Amino acid sequence: MCILRELLPNESVEPEVKSTYEDVMDLNERLNDTCELAQKELHKSQVRQLKYYNRRAKVRTFQASGDVLVLLPTDSNKLLLQWKGISKYWRE
Repeated sequence: MCILRELLPNESVEPEVKSTYEDVMDLNERLNDTCELAQKELHKSQVRQLKYYNRRAKVRTFQASGDVLVLLPTDSNKLLLQWKGISKYWRE
């Protein structure tokens, strides 16, 4: 910002300072371009992954009186899983 303040009011600036300012502006432009490219690639990747997910995904609907089991981590160890809920085939 200091360099920008120096450049705006005074047009006769040392070439070294001006080149530093130009370098900073070029870097800023390259970072913005890289960020835009990364966002585009992320979007393409998300679309591709959604397509892969939707190949095997099934629409599931649950009723209020229906039986549902949920696979949750245990309280003692998050890597151990335990079924919780009520089913007509298995009662907890």
